[in-house]
Amino acid sequence: MLGRRLYTTSMLNLFRLGVFAVVLFFFNDFYLETITAPKFQEMLIELPNKNFLSRILTFFSYHYAYPRDLMAFVGTIIVPAVYYAFIRGVRFHEKGFAFNRGIPFLNHTIKYEDVKSYKLFHPKYAISMHLHNGDSFVIADNQVERVIAIIDQQNIAGDLGDDYAKLFTNFKRVVIFVICFTVLLFFIRKLGNFSY
Repeated sequence: MLGRRLYTTSMLNLFRLGVFAVVLFFFNDFYLETITAPKFQEMLIELPNKNFLSRILTFFSYHYAYPRDLMAFVGTIIVPAVYYAFIRGVRFHEKGFAFNRGIPFLNHTIKYEDVKSYKLFHPKYAISMHLHNGDSFVIADNQVERVIAIIDQQNIAGDLGDDYAKLFTNFKRVVIFVICFTVLLFFIRKLGNFSY
């Protein structure tokens, strides 16, 4: 429908660092919960020598024997982190682009002929696309010049101004969302019966 894929944007490296910090936060909680589990302590007592390597192997053998917590950790933390940090992005094709709104089935396809103009928000990281119907999309990427090159090939008018206000508002929303989701998941984990 949109032709051959030309380019896929990636999450900004600063946000990847934030996702990595969230994963480390939850992995620390997961690790501390594992080493304080009574069954894990029983496995440690049975070790002939208690060096670092044998403790690591015991950690993995514990989760091999009791995989429920590991599967929940991977499903709720690792899989979304990998998806958002490395897979999700805006896919540019020959005739249009697919804007990813967070989850794969919420993608929104837009043809280049529907794009009225674009505006550069940040010289290296973000642009906004404005459609004829009034909608607008903010696209952030580590190499925004590649996105601009694709858009320029379609003869779409652009503004290389320096209005950063909306960009920072959108970045603020993403940061607030990540922090709120982390806190919510942590409280659900600690207060509810949900465990990984």
